[in-house]
Amino acid sequence: MASLLCPSSTAKPGAALFGIQDDTGHIQYLEETVIIDQVFVDTARQQVRQPEERFRFASNCAKSGCGHWSLQNSNCGLVGKIVEAMNRQADATLIACAIRTRCRWYDQEGANACANCDEVVRNIRTQEVMA
Repeated sequence: MASLLCPSSTAKPGAALFGIQDDTGHIQYLEETVIIDQVFVDTARQQVRQPEERFRFASNCAKSGCGHWSLQNSNCGLVGKIVEAMNRQADATLIACAIRTRCRWYDQEGANACANCDEVVRNIRTQEVMA
């Protein structure tokens, strides 16, 4: 079985681009993922907003190698926080997503992860200030 994917990955060569933030701040999901390369990363990093603040990337879940991994529960702690904070319930029909079948968040939280996913972007600058 293939590894589950983290839907909140950084822009790095080999990551799968699966969503683009629109003017309303919501993610528009691609029909198929696009594997990015170093040229994409370098070009995207030259812009005012970092790529993680306007695109969604997926890569293999790092499990215990990630600060969001809960050793106690052996799962991603971030998705539970997102679902709890945003508290949006899933509609009967989910928006198409190119990574759902391998998504760590969907695997853990099911359709409610999807219902709360379309407004999630990483804020790299906030992370740098807090570090």
